[in-house]
Amino acid sequence: MAIPRTQLQLLESNQEQRDITEEMRDSAELSRESQELERQHSEDLRRAHEEAREAGEVYRTWAEGARAAAEELRQIHEQLREAAEDARALAEEARRVAEELRTANEIALKAAYDQSTIMQELRETLGRYQTEPEP
Repeated sequence: MAIPRTQLQLLESNQEQRDITEEMRDSAELSRESQELERQHSEDLRRAHEEAREAGEVYRTWAEGARAAAEELRQIHEQLREAAEDARALAEEARRVAEELRTANEIALKAAYDQSTIMQELRETLGRYQTEPEP
């Protein structure tokens, strides 16, 4: 059974249309897959950017804390330096007071010795007056 040429052409045309339609479907499916991959890639990039931003934020927060701790340490160091200066000044004052006290002690000892000597001389003088006859 022979198919007339027009029908054959029509069948070939229908087959070509089906082939074209199938190719278009395949192309659309590939395009959808490509778009899905692009969307997934964009989402991955967005997520990576978000994670990098969050990591930067964590680092910034840590750096602020480190700067605050460094400032506290600097202040403590300054307070310790001032305390050391005060301690040196107090030690110098204590040395000066000890020297004055030593000098005062030497003066007091000399005064006590002089007083003892004077008292001894007074006793001797009184003793002579009491032993001398009265004229």
